Amino acid sequence: MARIEESVDIKRPVDQVFAYVTDAKNWPRWESAMLEAEQTSPGQMGIGTTFRGANRVMGRRMVWTSKVTEYEPNKKWGETISSGSTLIEDHLIFDPVEGGTKFTLVYDMQVGGLLKLFAPMVISTMRKQTKGNLSNLKSILEAQA
Repeated sequence: MARIEESVDIKRPVDQVFAYVTDAKNWPRWESAMLEAEQTSPGQMGIGTTFRGANRVMGRRMVWTSKVTEYEPNKKWGETISSGSTLIEDHLIFDPVEGGTKFTLVYDMQVGGLLKLFAPMVISTMRKQTKGNLSNLKSILEAQA
């Protein structure tokens, strides 16, 4: 299992960062590899909420599904994402800091199937994308101030 963990300080209140980041409609706006995402279960967000979407990985479209496994408004949010033989535990942590929010994103990844052959390259690419994604998120949210 590989782990990617990155953080960014965003000059916006925790509740605004949490609301934006956990809304699937916003994911393609700040996550560069995300092609589409939507909530598939009815009702409000909470543990058990489901999603589906697609990402571009190594030039290929990868369809995924996910289910919320952690939900503590304005504090943490987690989901299990599956795409074929790849499983990702996604953990988002929202900490209030002076002037805004420290947002931490953690991916625990288990790559299987054919992608396992390319796992080091996939993980390296995801690590770089994650840094860029957090920079995108910071720019988008701070521009709303």
